[in-house]
Amino acid sequence: MTTEKQTDSEEKISIFKKICLGLQSSDRKVRKQTYLDTEIYLSKDIDFTDQELRVLFTETYIYLLNGLRDKTEAVREQAIKFITFLIIHKLPLNDFYLTYVFPVIVERIGTVELIEESEEVRLQMLQLLNDIITRYSNTVQLKPFLNDCVIILCETVKDKFPSIKELSCSTIIKLAAALPRDFHNQAEVLIAPVLSCFGHQRYKVRVEAICAIGEIVMHSSYKGLDETVGPLAERLFDQIPAVRRAVGKVAGRWLLEYRDRYSFFHKILPLLLTGLNDEVLETRMEAAEIWEKVGMQFQNENEKDLKDELDYLVLPPKHYPPHVKQRPNVGCRALVKRNISKMAPALARELAGSWQEDVRVRCGQLLCALALHAEADIAQTLPALLPAMYAAARYDQDGRVVDNVVVAGEILGCFVGYDTWSALVLPTIDEGPHYGHLTVLRSLVRGSPAERIAECVEEIGKALAEDSVCCSRKKNYQLEMVRCVQALVEKHTHGTNNSTGYYLFKIIVIQLSLKHPEIDGKIIEDVLDELRASLELKYNREMWDLYTGRLLTEIGDNPRIWTTVSDHECVFLTVLSRCEEAFGKNLDAIGNILREVLDTEGDAESRLKTFYVLATVFEKKDVIFKDAVGLAVFLEKLIEVEIFVPSLVWHAGATAEAIRTMAASCLQHALTPSNEVELFSTETLRPLSDKLLPLLVSLLEDASWRSRQIAVDCLTLLGEEDRRKEVWRVEDLVAVYPEILKRLDDPTEKVRLCALRNLPVILRNVPPEFKSPHYKAHHELIIDTLLTHFDDDDEQVQELVYDVLEAVALINKKELLDKMERHKPMLRNQKGCDRIIRNFESLKIEEIDC
Repeated sequence: MTTEKQTDSEEKISIFKKICLGLQSSDRKVRKQTYLDTEIYLSKDIDFTDQELRVLFTETYIYLLNGLRDKTEAVREQAIKFITFLIIHKLPLNDFYLTYVFPVIVERIGTVELIEESEEVRLQMLQLLNDIITRYSNTVQLKPFLNDCVIILCETVKDKFPSIKELSCSTIIKLAAALPRDFHNQAEVLIAPVLSCFGHQRYKVRVEAICAIGEIVMHSSYKGLDETVGPLAERLFDQIPAVRRAVGKVAGRWLLEYRDRYSFFHKILPLLLTGLNDEVLETRMEAAEIWEKVGMQFQNENEKDLKDELDYLVLPPKHYPPHVKQRPNVGCRALVKRNISKMAPALARELAGSWQEDVRVRCGQLLCALALHAEADIAQTLPALLPAMYAAARYDQDGRVVDNVVVAGEILGCFVGYDTWSALVLPTIDEGPHYGHLTVLRSLVRGSPAERIAECVEEIGKALAEDSVCCSRKKNYQLEMVRCVQALVEKHTHGTNNSTGYYLFKIIVIQLSLKHPEIDGKIIEDVLDELRASLELKYNREMWDLYTGRLLTEIGDNPRIWTTVSDHECVFLTVLSRCEEAFGKNLDAIGNILREVLDTEGDAESRLKTFYVLATVFEKKDVIFKDAVGLAVFLEKLIEVEIFVPSLVWHAGATAEAIRTMAASCLQHALTPSNEVELFSTETLRPLSDKLLPLLVSLLEDASWRSRQIAVDCLTLLGEEDRRKEVWRVEDLVAVYPEILKRLDDPTEKVRLCALRNLPVILRNVPPEFKSPHYKAHHELIIDTLLTHFDDDDEQVQELVYDVLEAVALINKKELLDKMERHKPMLRNQKGCDRIIRNFESLKIEEIDC
């Protein structure tokens, strides 16, 4: 029987060796086919004993393994398939076989010099190594070949072919699991090669590399963790969510299983906590799940130290961020609190100084997570964190970073007391703020509970209302200042009982006055409405009544030196244009400022701008003077003594000319009659007329046609007012009407038409003595001048002249008709002449002689 078995074994071996002879053929097709034949032979239903297989391998391995070096790629591929079949599926577990296979694999893909040129063959050979590790996992047979595996993987992980890199990383993980007690001897050698894959363009390679690093560090000393934390943190900025999730998983495993994790919590925590605020929901949920496990484990491991919190502090704080659905467990909070002092400096440095936007975004997310977990204990790190938050909010163009800083600030405000953060923030603002300071301040105020900060709104408002703080013309600064006021208004609950409302009102008015052109004014107006509501006032004018006087007192320091770009000048003009009834209640303060601003020695452009605003204000005199106190004295100083009269005096230069025009326009609005308010009394009007009439008459000769036009209107309005107060004298009429008649020859059509429209008003109600024969020469001058223009080609002029003649007919009809009869043959406007004769003859003597 023994002889028969021996003969049978020899026959099997002989057949196999005969088949293998084809491996020595010079024909590559034969060599390839031989590998197929040998596999088919070994796959038949023939029972081979372990000894027979050993003999087969021993006598043919030289030829079988030599195929891995074959010149033909197809043969090498077939050889790898056969060796895989033989080692993995046919031969029993024995390091004897591996002793011959590993040197060839090392030779082909484990050397610095590239031996195997085919990427596909290198991949298949690496897969062979992977299969060997899988089959021999946790066996003593694999242990002697750990060094060879590491040598191979160190090279293949640096291969240019992405699939080889990816498979190399997964093979490293398998190797660590296959030799858990021995892998640590070689683990650190793999760190540098694997880290080189972190920047690969294929995200699957990056994911596998991160997982491999996680496994390597678990078997390395602390140096391995130190070396990999930085590159792992950079992967948090990866655009692919799967990569960021891989970092979170690795960090979670380290936090749970790394043997010296307590010494490295401060380095590992940011890798996981950043994921809690990731943009992708799946990433956030996965990070939260892992973090919950980490916290529970830490809680269980430190149950004695955390006993008080576990027993007594079971409920969330009274004021907790409303957007947070669930408070982190005690272990999570304790972990952050114990390590935040170590994490804060690095976080602050990267948040403020990193040149990469993604880095700053992740730092902002991490800051939110730290603030939420540390709660009140974060106060100890505020001196380091706040400057970084200021800088990030100011310089960062990425809105995501600013949003994270704002959210973090709101969380800080919720947990940290006002006394703590205000002692750091307000002095910084006093020293010279930028809008980053205001962004952080706004978030702190908004996050602070109303009942804790309501009493402190006045202090913040006072700090912001300083001119050095709130006077800025920069767009972003103004927007943040408005948002700060809005946040303070939300917390303000004391009506008008203190100065808070004034400070906030002042800030808003200043922002309106200095508003950047690109800012929508409605934003500021809305905040003003919110302030009014918080002050429990029904109308905005009530705010102006309350605070205009105090604001004018503050800005009225030395207005003589103001220019058009002076902050206080802009504020003053805004107050004039918007204060309405408060104008009349603060006449003394306004008059004092106007006297200095409009002084003839003051800045010309500033005077011009002020006159323009004053003119628009006087259009609403029914409103602004409704409840005025001391109006007569105010107008006397304003018009007669200090402002209008000096400004109407002629001075050389285009600027002086423009000022005269605006002063006259302003006077015109002041003289326009009002139904609600009586501006001038009989006692004040006569002296005023004596001063203004000569100046307005001289203004009729001004170089500016607009000044001449306004002067005509002003003379008419002044005459009307004098007539109503019965102080209109014939001397005034004789001084005025000839100058207006001259304007009928004005080179500017608008001035001519203006004169024609105003002449009927002036001549319709003349003093009775002007109708007497002593003034016949005046009558003739008026009629002769008008008849000259009655023949104008323009029909509009003819109609206006007719209206004037109608007024003249009430003065001296006889002279008018006589001259018309005499001049009719010489006039072209025969229809107009007939109309005058026909209509004016019917006028009653009573009307003329009245």
